[in-house]
Amino acid sequence: MQTLARQEDAGLRAAVAQHPNTPPALLEALAATEPGAVLSNPALPLLRLAHPRLLLDTPRATLLALIGCPAAPDWLRRHALSHPDAGVVAAVASHPDLTPAQLAALARHPAWQVRSRVAARPDLRDDTLRALAADRDYGVRMYVAARPDLPPGVQAQLQQDASVFVRQVLARRAP
Repeated sequence: MQTLARQEDAGLRAAVAQHPNTPPALLEALAATEPGAVLSNPALPLLRLAHPRLLLDTPRATLLALIGCPAAPDWLRRHALSHPDAGVVAAVASHPDLTPAQLAALARHPAWQVRSRVAARPDLRDDTLRALAADRDYGVRMYVAARPDLPPGVQAQLQQDASVFVRQVLARRAP
C-alpha cells in the first residue's frame, strides 16, 4: 500500500485512500492530496474508534483540505469549529452543512475573518444577518452590504453606516 500511495497516478492514490485496509498513518499521509477519498473510506468510522485523534492532529494544510470537502463529517466540522487557529475556523464557516446554531456562534467569533465568512453565506437567518450588520468591524459589515438579499431594514441601517467603505459597497449593489 505504501508503494501504491506514492504513485503519480491520482486515481491510484485515491483508490488506496478509499481501501478499507489502508493503515491509519497512511490515510493521514494521503489526506492532504486525496481528502475526499480518505473521508469516503468505509473503514474510517471503525478506525476512529481505535484511533480517536485520527485526522485531527494533522498539519494545518491537511486539515484545511479535509474540512473543505463537502463530505466532511460532523465530527470533523465540530473539531474545526473549536480549533485555536482562526484560519481553520474561517474555512469551516463556509461549509454548507453547518446548523443555524453553529452559524450564530460563528457570527460571534472574535476573529473578523470568521465573521465575514459567515456574513457571505446565503443561508443566514435574519437575526444572524442583523447581528452581523451591526458588527464592530467594518470589514464584516462590508460583506453584509454586498449581499443581494438584504432585508429593507438592514439595508437602511447600512446606508447610515459610519464607514464610507460599507456605504460604497452598498451603493455598488443597488439597482
